[in-house]
Amino acid sequence: MTTYIRQAALAVAVLSLAACTGEGQTASPAVTVTVTAPASPSAEPSPSPSVSTAAPVASPTATESPLPSPGNQITEPTDEYDQRDVIGPKQPKIRGTKFQFDPGHDFTKGISPSTDGVLRGRFRTMQDADTAEYVPVRWQGGKFVGPQEGDVTAYAARLAPDVVYLSATGCTGNDQTINDDALGTERCTRARLAQHARGGGPTAMITVRNGQIVKVVEIYS
Repeated sequence: MTTYIRQAALAVAVLSLAACTGEGQTASPAVTVTVTAPASPSAEPSPSPSVSTAAPVASPTATESPLPSPGNQITEPTDEYDQRDVIGPKQPKIRGTKFQFDPGHDFTKGISPSTDGVLRGRFRTMQDADTAEYVPVRWQGGKFVGPQEGDVTAYAARLAPDVVYLSATGCTGNDQTINDDALGTERCTRARLAQHARGGGPTAMITVRNGQIVKVVEIYS
């Protein structure tokens, strides 16, 4: 804009000089000079083109897969199991009110021997001439009871060829052969144990070693 003003001032000055030089002569027609200043830029800057920022698309929420159930006693042991009373070399309480815990046993792989150690349990049947099926027991209401229906806690193991079977009722089943803890004291044959187990007994301290039943001490009840 300043440049246009200077040009206009120069034009006015030239015209004034021409007028002074021609005094006494016939005046030339007046020349009108119109100076048009360019329009001033607007004080307000042109709005910048709006930039549309797209909202970020939310990624689908990943659904965490449930962790696989641990291969042990049961996924969530009930209050009927004593997680501190783990099957081991020590004999458990004879009249324990909770089942012993077997944390290393995977019941999803079918029926198999209990962890090596002493289990307070009861024989249910013989699967064949050598393999006995048994379950843990606990004392309730004046008697030993096994797991409730639907509980998959059950075991099966071979009777060792030289298994020690100490009966609480004698080898004929007509005597009372026990010690002060009501545990059997009379040694009977492997065949007698298999016969007893086939009929759903006895309740006993069952010792397993290397996957075989090596000792059975009947509990008198």
